[in-house]
Amino acid sequence: MSKGMAIHAEGIHVEKVPEHEQLVDRLNNLDPPVTPEEERRVRRKIDLRLPPFLLVLYIFTWLDRGALGNAALMDIKTDLNISGAQFSLAVSMFFVGTCVADLFTNIGMRYIRPSLYLAGAMVIWGIVATLQAVAGGPGGMFAIRFFLGIFEAAFISGAPYLTTVMYPRAEWGKRICVYLSATPIAGAFGGWIAYGVAHIKNPNIENWQVLFILEGLLTIAFGILCIWVLPDRPHNTKWLTPRERDVADWRMMRDGNRTHGKIQWSTVLKQLMDWRMWMNIAIYMCQVVSTYTIATFTPIIVNTMGFDKVKAQLMVAPPYCVAFVMVFVVGYLSDRFKSCSGLLVINSIVAAIGDLMLVLLPHENNHARYGATFLVITGILSGVTLSVGNITGNCCGDIKKGIATGLFQAFGSTMGVATGYLFPARDAPEYKMGFWVLFACTCFTGTGSAVMTFINIRENKRRDAATGPPPTDRVINFDEDGLMEKHPHWRYYR
Repeated sequence: MSKGMAIHAEGIHVEKVPEHEQLVDRLNNLDPPVTPEEERRVRRKIDLRLPPFLLVLYIFTWLDRGALGNAALMDIKTDLNISGAQFSLAVSMFFVGTCVADLFTNIGMRYIRPSLYLAGAMVIWGIVATLQAVAGGPGGMFAIRFFLGIFEAAFISGAPYLTTVMYPRAEWGKRICVYLSATPIAGAFGGWIAYGVAHIKNPNIENWQVLFILEGLLTIAFGILCIWVLPDRPHNTKWLTPRERDVADWRMMRDGNRTHGKIQWSTVLKQLMDWRMWMNIAIYMCQVVSTYTIATFTPIIVNTMGFDKVKAQLMVAPPYCVAFVMVFVVGYLSDRFKSCSGLLVINSIVAAIGDLMLVLLPHENNHARYGATFLVITGILSGVTLSVGNITGNCCGDIKKGIATGLFQAFGSTMGVATGYLFPARDAPEYKMGFWVLFACTCFTGTGSAVMTFINIRENKRRDAATGPPPTDRVINFDEDGLMEKHPHWRYYR
């Protein structure tokens, strides 16, 4: 008997309804039907747990990966006899680890509860981050940074993926911006922590060791909380009632997600031929050069602007505070106008102006160059919401979103490897090579985003003319005949 057939009592062969079609039919016939008030109630319940907690967790990823830059101002290179080239390699080894792991990490979340998966990864990377305090030398630091990247990858890829599983595209921007606002918060908070740690005087332990131990132990503590706070998937999150799980599932299925059931790998492979996804990944790769550079080298760059090492830690915070506000502004506008690539053009222009100022202004003009860091940090960090939304928001289905998230993080990590070499100590204080590279990458991001905006608007208009606006009151089987993004009711974010 062929797959997909069933036998009735009379021995007659009948076609078996596919599992996904059964689920679509069940959700379209819920009794009673889903009401707008139920949707709001379920969304509010998820809002109270997922975005705020991811914000805190993501702060720790940035603190742990960026602590090496602050440690450089606490004489770690002298204490461990690390040369400038070795320090660059230590920075890059983190991204080698994430590049290796990012491709596979979200597949694990398909088979292990996300709350347990992310909790385990966070506890382990907290332990590894703490071990930086006893690295002993360059070789030990290289190994520790590599494994830090391996285990942080589970969260770096898994957190944005988890938000796409729990929120429809129209709600995603305002929620993911809470999570991504951790980047500027961590930049400011990390500077404040480093400033405080730098004033600790203890002959038995170095300041940079205190920094690694403090941030690592905090990471472990919050990792344990993940087990009880984080959701799993709409249909099996324990802190939702059975009815709320159905409502959550209905919301996501209506938006084109397929949050459970068997993986149709043939459909997934066809989706991975999507040139839009690869173009958006290329845009993200160029943007992430600036993002990762900022995370590591901002304290060192600010130190060249007339501030001593301790005060430079403190002066890093103000640009990040401005970026924190702009992350929320951009997230709101993204949801309001259903636009990611269009807004990213504006962000890229702002960041490119800042890069150009840092290249062209003489290094003695410290006040203007420090002002330029506000433009760069604000334009780049608030734009991450948009570049990530370009990719996940234009992927139909849970599996493709998971794989695409792993892909853009993995390819982004290859750019992270390069960032370790963009600001060598010999280029101080101008760092012209580094800033020219950032300017070129930002220009590519803006130009590529403008092209994608034009193409997506044109395709959406063509589909509207052919079939009319897509329905919003029922679940659509985008998986029908493996159409996914090619389904006439699918619309791209512009």
